[in-house]
Amino acid sequence: MVHIVINPKSGSGPKRHVLAELRAALRAQGRDVREYTTTSPGDATRYAASVQHEAELVIAWGGDGTVREIASALAGTPVAVLACPVGTENLLAKELRIPAHPRRLAEIVARGRVAEFDLGVVNGRSFLMIIGVGFDGEVVRRLASVRRGHITHLSYFWPIWRTFWEHDFPKMRVVADGQEVFHDYGLAFVGNISRYAVGLRICRHAQFDDGLLDLVVFSCHQQTALVLHAAWTLLRRHPLKGSVIYRQVRRARIETDRPVPTQYDGDVGENTPLDISLHPGKLRLLVPPPRPALGLWPWLGEIPA
Repeated sequence: MVHIVINPKSGSGPKRHVLAELRAALRAQGRDVREYTTTSPGDATRYAASVQHEAELVIAWGGDGTVREIASALAGTPVAVLACPVGTENLLAKELRIPAHPRRLAEIVARGRVAEFDLGVVNGRSFLMIIGVGFDGEVVRRLASVRRGHITHLSYFWPIWRTFWEHDFPKMRVVADGQEVFHDYGLAFVGNISRYAVGLRICRHAQFDDGLLDLVVFSCHQQTALVLHAAWTLLRRHPLKGSVIYRQVRRARIETDRPVPTQYDGDVGENTPLDISLHPGKLRLLVPPPRPALGLWPWLGEIPA
């Protein structure tokens, strides 16, 4: 049985039309489809937990936060999850190359493969993609305080602008696998995938199935340093800078000189301190089937070695 968990705050009218086409395509495959619309934070987790013994597949029809909630219930179980690109950023769907077209989504259900995905844990809560501490967390907190339903990239403009001018960088102590690696003013990220908002590759070496988390700490005392860090990150050269710590770790602790906002997978997280580790179970994610290999001249077919 296929269960579709729908976050009504994610997606606009056209995307709801895509949902109707996906539903029809799945039923044309002879699949039994059930739908559930969430009503509050945490609702997706509760529903996914309630169907884990009967579901073959759970389709997350929502943003990255919806996928994270479902993952919290299904990590370590045999139930697969398909993350549809319905939210604003859809970082996970982009990382996994999940298409938005309903027929191609249905094809993944029919012919896709299952990938074993690492899941992180922060202060007892699950996360899939990335944690931001400091500046990043403050932007998400400001946006959440005024959010009223579906958001776009433009929704982030004022929160980012205000945070840029008003942010007071905290002093951080970062311990990675038992070793102190940073004790200064700055901002930090812990990621499980390479992709971040607007195409940034903050955790550029991250792989979702390597059993490691990528820790990135930017030494930053003031706004001018933040601009420089952003420029180097756009060029994907930031791990080479002396003012950036880049480590692959299994466990980390981040403390600050005062409680600092954080974000988990684009949603508001707890204030610091944070204890971060890997979940003992893997999440089964449904991904597109492998692409056929192409030679140097694709129109001639595969070129033998």
